[in-house]
This record gives sequence, structure tokens and C-alpha cells, in this order.
Amino acid sequence: MRSERLAINPLLFVPKPFGINMNRFFVVAVTFLLLVTSQQTVAQSENLKTWNDVISEYSDTGTLGGISVSLDENMSNDSNTMSGDEWPSLVEVYTATWCENCVTTQGIIDSLNLSEGKSMMKIHYHRFIAEVQDPFGSQITDDRWIERYGPTSRLTNSYGYENIAPSKVFDGERIHTGTTKSSDSLDFDYQTSFDKGSSIDVSTFSATLSWTKSSEINEFSWNISTPSLDSKYVIEPMIFIIEDEGYFPEGGNGEKYYHHILRDIIPLSSIDGNISVEFNNAYDGNDLSAVLVFDWNNNNPDDGLLGAIPFPSSVIFVSLFIAIFYSRDKYSN
Repeated sequence: MRSERLAINPLLFVPKPFGINMNRFFVVAVTFLLLVTSQQTVAQSENLKTWNDVISEYSDTGTLGGISVSLDENMSNDSNTMSGDEWPSLVEVYTATWCENCVTTQGIIDSLNLSEGKSMMKIHYHRFIAEVQDPFGSQITDDRWIERYGPTSRLTNSYGYENIAPSKVFDGERIHTGTTKSSDSLDFDYQTSFDKGSSIDVSTFSATLSWTKSSEINEFSWNISTPSLDSKYVIEPMIFIIEDEGYFPEGGNGEKYYHHILRDIIPLSSIDGNISVEFNNAYDGNDLSAVLVFDWNNNNPDDGLLGAIPFPSSVIFVSLFIAIFYSRDKYSN
């Protein structure tokens, strides 16, 4: 007759109260390990991030475009069409003629390394509100900066200012306020932000901007094509009026010549159309251009509780949730 061995679980002889404590210990231990691992992962990823994300009412936002036409007074029309792959990376700068730190940080922007086939367009917002020393800004340009970047600026500088010079924004997504460094140098911070690029694929995009002038009336027509974007995205187009260079020897930072000056903004109501409009003149000279850009906003609703929790934390949340119910089930048995 074949003898059979009986497998005995030694945990059956553990007193019930001690068994419950072991279950709870298991829950705590697993949660602790997950927490440590997730925090290490977050720390490693944060080390690569040298900027602050632009915050808005949408979950994601950015600025694209850069299709430019000349507004030379000796011309009566100009037109430009560019595919998305040809669009420059936009660097929006908040500055002032008295700001000495702006000179230093702008020198870093000017020396950024551009990979082959990549270009950059600089757009300089000059301080206007409560400003007595800088002649280049305007109400509408200051309003745009404060409305779009003010909330993030307040949270990322020690003074809580909405418009602090110097500030830099890359692709409408990544902001650097003041001269605070996230790494060993601002050079590395800015280069990393620039290299990051837009968070959406623009390879299927294209845009056209045209300008005609007749009897002192300026008319623009435009078209923006974004076939790969779905209905979750909201596009807000506009035309920037930019002066290439302005001469102001009274500037407190000693620069005298100031470049890429944003003189005016023309809001557009749709992704294509035409409009007759007046705009601010150049401060001096005949070097204005019109630039078609657009803010994009992800209008996707929240994905629920777990969607609002960062990935490592959601792993912990789910694991803890399961472990707790496992423990309750063991206790009930």
C-alpha cells in the first residue's frame, strides 16, 4: 500500500492575532518598497528637467508657428507658406531696457546650439505696465504675457511677480523666471529646454500668411492646417507684429540697440480667414514683420482619480488598495 505524505502549512500553527499582524506587516512592507522605488524614479526624471511647466486652465498647452512676412513700407504685399517641420522653435522673452540680468541671459539664448535643420525665433516682450524707462512695450503685449504666463511666474519667483524680467519661455510650454538655475548653469538649463522641443508632432502641420497693402489699408489672410490634432485641442491663432531693431541709448542696461521687439498682437478668430487691421508702428526705422503663431490647448477632461495621480503614486495607491482588501479577507476567514 502506497503511503502518502501530508503537506502541512506551518502558518496554520501561528496564533491568529500574530497572523493578522503578519498580514498588516506585509501590506506596510510592500507599500514602503513601492514608495521608495517610485520616489527614486521621480527623482531621476526630475534631474533631467531644468524648467517649470507653463500652467493653464488646460491640462497641456503650448505655442507654435513662426510664419513670417515682411511689412516693409516699400512693398505692397508679401506671402509665406511653411510646413510644420520648417517652423522655428519659439522663444518668448520678457525683458526691459533697464534690466542688466536680461543682457546676460539673452547672451545665453543667442549662443544656444541649434541642431541641423532647426531654427529659432526670438520674441521680446518689453515691460509696459507701470513702466517709465522702457519705450518699446504695449498694453496688449503685457496683457498677453500676464494672462498666459503670469500664473506660472507667480509660483516660480520669490517676489510673486506676474511679469518678471528676465524670463524665458520655450515653445509656450517651459518657463524660466529670473536667473534661478535648476542645474549648474543657465546655459545647460536653456539648452535643455530648447532641445526638448514641442510636445506635439507638427510634421503634418502647415500654415500660410499673406499681407497686402492698398491705400494705407493693411490686410492679412492666413490658413493653419493641423490634420493630426483631434477635437480635444483648442487652437487660438494670432499675428505678432515684431520690430527687428530699435535704438534707445537711454536704456539703463547700456545696450542701446534692442532686438526682436514685440510691438503689437492681432488676435484671430479662426484658423483661416482674412482681416483688415491697423497695428502699432515701429519705434524707429522700417523693419516690421508680421508673424503667424497659435496657442494650442489640450481640452481633454480629467481621466478621473487615477488620471490625476502621478504614475508612481497611482501604482502605490492600487497596490495598497488591493493589499488592504486582501488583509480584510484573510481576517474574515
